[in-house]
Amino acid sequence: MQIYVVDSLDRERIGKAKAEFQAIIRDPFMLNSVILIFANKQDMVCCISGFLILILCLSPVQKGAMTPMEVCEGLGLYDLKNRKWHIQGTCALKGDGLYEGLDWLAGTLKELRAAGYSSVGTSSF
Repeated sequence: MQIYVVDSLDRERIGKAKAEFQAIIRDPFMLNSVILIFANKQDMVCCISGFLILILCLSPVQKGAMTPMEVCEGLGLYDLKNRKWHIQGTCALKGDGLYEGLDWLAGTLKELRAAGYSSVGTSSF
């Protein structure tokens, strides 16, 4: 399994994050790994959700954080075939999204083990 954390505010380095991510998932030990991506700092996303408008959206200097969908595109996740992966928006300071992501990971690993997979891409680093 792999847990990869992305700083959603760092738009300039998403290309570097993609290169590092792709190198990790191509490692022979990781070829069958289950992947959980945390798109962190989602509290800084420029969005309208319900009636919430973040002040950050009004700032001409700062573009908000990338949404989980933008992080997916930036990392090339949509190109992954035959891999189980999940992206979870998080705010680590508040703990938002952390349990949901880990719950998905635990459930997925349990399903794979029940289906007879003895190894799901775990390795010791």
